[in-house]
Amino acid sequence: MVVSVRTIGLAAVAALTAASAGCGGGSATAGSAPTPPAATTTSASRPAAAAATPTARDTCTMLTADQVTSALGEPAGPGKPEPDFDTPECEWQPLSGHNGTVTLDVGPWEGDPGVKPLKLGTALAGVGDEAYDAGNTGLYVRKGSNGLRVWVFNVSTQSSRLDLEKQLAAIVLAHI
Repeated sequence: MVVSVRTIGLAAVAALTAASAGCGGGSATAGSAPTPPAATTTSASRPAAAAATPTARDTCTMLTADQVTSALGEPAGPGKPEPDFDTPECEWQPLSGHNGTVTLDVGPWEGDPGVKPLKLGTALAGVGDEAYDAGNTGLYVRKGSNGLRVWVFNVSTQSSRLDLEKQLAAIVLAHI
């Protein structure tokens, strides 16, 4: 009998998925693709490490389409995880194709990777445990050992960039 590498790989994925099913993972049957965990997982049902450091998928669910639409000043497309960065990042753009974005990074404040910027910017009071307006790269906020960066770029609303970033940061802080 000839067994291909693909067959072995699929069998390994199925075995790993079945083994993790008791840990909140999805389920799979022979010949079917694994089902991802539900997006509605709450922090109470996740292990402590997962609750402390949200995943890329969680980052895109920390803001609603309405909240991002309000910041952009026009309807927003769905959030897209950006896997190229050290911390989980999500980016939203206007459906119209106009230039403008809302970007959110969430992860540990210190370390590598970490959200804390090398150059802190202007300190702000009343946002998280510690916050800095870094101007052209966004608002950096620490809450406990967690951090976030929210950046509202080139939007068509009447509010200032910093006001919008503070509003969105307050929403996200409720999740971390």
